[in-house]
Amino acid sequence: MDCQEITEVPVALRILQTPEDNRLQQLFRCIYSLFQGSFLGWILHKYAASSHKDKLWEDAKDAFQNGLVSFYHKAQDKNFSITGSLKTTIYSFGLLQLLALFKKEKRVNHQYDYLQGMELFFEDELLKDERHHLLNEKETDLLEALSMLPKKQKDILVMKFFQKLKSKEIAEKFNVSPGNVDNDASKAYKELRRILLEKFSFQKQEQWN
Repeated sequence: MDCQEITEVPVALRILQTPEDNRLQQLFRCIYSLFQGSFLGWILHKYAASSHKDKLWEDAKDAFQNGLVSFYHKAQDKNFSITGSLKTTIYSFGLLQLLALFKKEKRVNHQYDYLQGMELFFEDELLKDERHHLLNEKETDLLEALSMLPKKQKDILVMKFFQKLKSKEIAEKFNVSPGNVDNDASKAYKELRRILLEKFSFQKQEQWN
């Protein structure tokens, strides 16, 4: 069985969830061979603005390894499923570990990198439960509130807050005017504030009941 075949999702999951399957080592060798190099390149491209490329490279290698271990343990659950490709899933677990490293070290120069990576929790439903191991209560509330916004409003705020794009850059993506983007952003901020205040009021009521 070659690497392309063994990393097909149904085959890989069957191997991961069958302790006696003797193809497990081959699967991990193939994952490293096919995905590690491209993961490192993806991380360097994603954080191209980082001024600490050598450190980022080493951190990304550790994150890939730790993410693979986390993925392996998660996959032991028979209810575990993968909706996309194995490559995308491995990337997501690796990025999650990298974000945890950014947060743990509290490096000032990686605050933007950390925010940028939080887009992961909108893009990947598989890791929705995993965010509770990384995010604090305020971050969790913010992401949940953002997810409740209409798609266009959510996308605009994600681009502004996480990607740090300017209104003109966002306008080009939506093929609208920068003024239109600013109006939508203003509406989105108001709605986001309403959702968060409503949630806070509900939590306060729960505490008093």
